[in-house]
Amino acid sequence: MSKALHLLLEQLDGQERKAAAELGAAQLQLRQLELQQQTLSQYQRHYSQEFQNRGQGGLSAHQFGHFQGFIDKLELAQRQQQQGLQQAREQLEQSRKAWLALRARKDAIAKLLERERDRQRLEAARQEQKMLDNLAIYRFHKKNI
Repeated sequence: MSKALHLLLEQLDGQERKAAAELGAAQLQLRQLELQQQTLSQYQRHYSQEFQNRGQGGLSAHQFGHFQGFIDKLELAQRQQQQGLQQAREQLEQSRKAWLALRARKDAIAKLLERERDRQRLEAARQEQKMLDNLAIYRFHKKNI
């Protein structure tokens, strides 16, 4: 049983490392998407402010259409970016749950192995004590004979 548990622990260790790497990648992906979202939001605010500033001075129908079309595209990009962020958050949560599950399973197997080692040490100590007791009894009887 112990060999099987050691093998399982090694497999789980590898799986946990892989899951931790996937979790790290998911965290990095989310951070990158958040930065992109911030940049896009800043750009949209800047462009909208520019539209407003130029609008106060008067815009031709062509300029107005150009500004409005671009603002619409920015809003669409914002919505798509939000969807991407939501998917990245979900992926991060799935990766976190997978990593935690593997870690918990690995910890449980490690505890089982530790208990088995403790049991074996106790059994070895009992056997040694039994041998010492038998030796003491033998010596006692040998002296008295």
